[in-house]
Amino acid sequence: MKHGESDHQYRDWIEDSSKERHTRVVLALDLDAKPSGNLLRIGQGLIDDTRDFVCGVRFGRQTVLNLGLKFTSSLTNRVHTNHQPCIIDDKLSDIGPTNEAIARAYYRLGFDAIIVNPSSGWKNGLEPVFRLSRAGGQGVIVLAYMSHPGANETYGQRVFNGSSRKPTYQYEKYARRALEWDSDGVVVGATRPKVIRSLKPILKGKVPIYSPGVGTQGGSLTAAKKAGSDYFIIGRSITRAKAPLKVSRKFARASWA
Repeated sequence: MKHGESDHQYRDWIEDSSKERHTRVVLALDLDAKPSGNLLRIGQGLIDDTRDFVCGVRFGRQTVLNLGLKFTSSLTNRVHTNHQPCIIDDKLSDIGPTNEAIARAYYRLGFDAIIVNPSSGWKNGLEPVFRLSRAGGQGVIVLAYMSHPGANETYGQRVFNGSSRKPTYQYEKYARRALEWDSDGVVVGATRPKVIRSLKPILKGKVPIYSPGVGTQGGSLTAAKKAGSDYFIIGRSITRAKAPLKVSRKFARASWA
């Protein structure tokens, strides 16, 4: 199903796709110029090989830059043919008019949800993106804690919340913003199960957690799942495997068991 064909909302779409396929895995499609061969063909092959074992496809920004607009649209259309949504991981963070223009351009390419960085705030920051997305049925997913080690320097720092003298963690503040903004998800690396567990009560079961970093980056799907992750964004462990179909099926079963 493609946006514009019905009033189907992103959050419902990915949940329905997950239930239909018995998987909580989102394929991370990060295509660059390093692999030999045609990038479009590589992307098509990965989408086709994994279609029965992933509930959606998350495109990295480098994928769009390397493929170009025409080929990106070709791949989002291919994902939609499988009745799955497409997420763009832009980590959007700029002033409001720029944010809105970028989000609108991505939606024209066929994306159904966008990952944003809450550091730009709400007023004249992310508010226009949420307004645009709500009008079109797209989703907005808020970044709370990245999966790489250096993220601790920013997302893991202690900050003061307004006039309060009691410090809190930056990722907790971002999670509260995600709940306040009624976002369609938060991103927390699978490499940080303790953080995932601590955010579950803050999110109150209203905002699902998406966890990248499984496998290649050292994150454990099992540990993240036990901590409370709802979806698992998995890339290189699948895309660089000799048999992506078999590996995606294995992750799908682990995510659903």
